[in-house]
This record gives sequence, C-alpha cells and structure tokens, in this order.
Amino acid sequence: MNNNTLKKVLWGLCMLSAMTAGAQKYESEIHLWDPLDESETTYWYRICSALPGMEGYAVTDFSEEDELYPVQLLQTEEKDYKSQWKLKAGDDGKVIIINRATEQELDGCSIDMGSCNVTQIMPSETTTGFKMTALGNNAFMLESVEDDGINRCLATADADGEPITYPTQNESSSAIGWKFIVTEISGWTGIGSDKACKISIRVSNRRISVSGAAKWQLFNAQGEEMPRTTRLAPGVYMVKIAEKTEKILIQ
Repeated sequence: MNNNTLKKVLWGLCMLSAMTAGAQKYESEIHLWDPLDESETTYWYRICSALPGMEGYAVTDFSEEDELYPVQLLQTEEKDYKSQWKLKAGDDGKVIIINRATEQELDGCSIDMGSCNVTQIMPSETTTGFKMTALGNNAFMLESVEDDGINRCLATADADGEPITYPTQNESSSAIGWKFIVTEISGWTGIGSDKACKISIRVSNRRISVSGAAKWQLFNAQGEEMPRTTRLAPGVYMVKIAEKTEKILIQ
C-alpha cells in the first residue's frame, strides 16, 4: 500500500460537488429494510470504496457514546458490526444508511474540515439520507443536496491531496463509487417442511453459509449447483431454500 492510499483510509470520507449527474436510478439489487414489517428480510452490507485496491476497506462507525466523529474507511473484519449497514427508505426517494452496531446514521450534510467537507455519524431518525444512482459494475453514487443548496457526492478523500474533481468517465471505479457487499441476510422467513422458520444467510471470506434451514442449495449464475462449502470466485450466486431464492454478489 502506498502512502497516498493510506492517507485516504485514515482520512475517511469526503463530500464533493457533483457538477453532472446523468446516471440512471439505482436498481432493485439494493434491498431496503422496512421497520414496519416484522417478517421482512434485513440485508446487512459492507460499504466499500470502488477504487482499485480499496476493496477491503469499509465505511465504519467508530464513534463512542455521546461523541460524534467523521466517518472513516477501515480494513475491518467482515463480521465487524461497526462496518455493517442496512438501508431504509427516506423521503423523496432517498435512502437512510443505518449502522448495525450503533444504530446511528450516515449524515447527508457534511462538515468543514480543512480542505475537505467530511460526513459524520448522526443519531437515529435525524438524517435526510442520500439519493442512490447506479454507476455500473455494481457500484453506486451517493449524493445529497445540503443546506447551502450544493449537491455533493460521498467520496473517498485524501487529506493532503489536491481537491477532488467530479469524474467525467469511469465513475464506477472512481472516488465517488461505492459497492454494497452483502455480509448477512437475516430475519428472512423461509418455509420448511412443516412450519415457517427464521433463516440467516451469511457471507464471509467468499463463502456462503446458512443457519435455520436443514436443506439449501447453492447455484452459480449459469444455474449450475455448487458445493456449499467451497470458497467462491467473484460473481453472482443464488441460494435456494425451499421455494425461495436469494441472489448474492461475491466480490
């Protein structure tokens, strides 16, 4: 890892002005949590930078009780709840991003820290959320219009580098690109042989495991059944439990 990359990891996240925003709306591959539906599936995501070489670094809430901090990108373990987030529908089509460990939210309004505008963690039910836009290659852009009327994108930042400019091409692998990588699908009610059952699908170290179901099958994108214990190559896989199927992206 070079020093420039290390600075990006330590500094965390920055907000930059979006001069153009012509990408299509986000697709249904991102699953929103419904707090009013007790049987609703909850998808837990690691939010990782789409920049090459940054795949192992996830948006992390390392704040402590009654203290708010700028959000950072950290190389945490996949099972670390502080690096896992669920998404909830907000107003005007926006998405609220909620931390699994603290239940605090990513703030769509940045704060000024030197040469960067940096986002931070805020208490539950206080944020307005982000607009999500698909950039291709499983990457998304997160943007919000702030109190000053400026539309800004969440982006990987370098504290000592030059100001970030909005990219005109290759957005899916740029500083504004984010990949939402499933670590667990929990609370899904599958149908067993004689009764409903709670299912948890977990992803760790490119392996998929299922608890709460005695029988399940794993298929690749071509529909070929895979060994359930294998370490998977990057790609799309399907987990089938009884009559229900969930799509999992391995990166």
